[in-house]
Amino acid sequence: MSFNTDISSKLENSRNSLRKIARNDNTEFSKESILYDMENFVKMVNTMDDTVLVPSRLMNLPQEGDDDPFSLFSMLNDLKTELLWAGAEPCSEQSDRGRRVSDMSDTDSETSSAAGDSGIEGEDERESAARAAEDCRRHLRGLRRCLRQLTASATHLTRCYQEEVGAPV
Repeated sequence: MSFNTDISSKLENSRNSLRKIARNDNTEFSKESILYDMENFVKMVNTMDDTVLVPSRLMNLPQEGDDDPFSLFSMLNDLKTELLWAGAEPCSEQSDRGRRVSDMSDTDSETSSAAGDSGIEGEDERESAARAAEDCRRHLRGLRRCLRQLTASATHLTRCYQEEVGAPV
């Protein structure tokens, strides 16, 4: 019974942390935590939203490379909403029939099949869990890198807008 109570309380604590991020409450996370980067991204996009009072003025900003400021503004807001509330359309990992396309390489697939033939029960599950854990860590590192870049983009766009409208930076 204690095990279920521990899981329930951990899930509730996680939900509360995410709610605090969404509400922009003061929370503290390790600077190495994905939640820290998520919080910074959400806060900066909220600041950008509060600063950019007339989004159409972004169309007057000079375009840097392929980055259209108005499109960037919209994309950052959409990503924040998707991060907090999900429900976005499936990404390109979905095939035309709605079936998930595997991201496992041919080598991974062969290794997985070979592990199942080892004759040692449970070995395949342990190897699969270890592989999944490493994939998760790799994806979290990539997500943190993306969130930091997106936060920097929101900061830059906010400053450019402030300069355009003559507001103090």
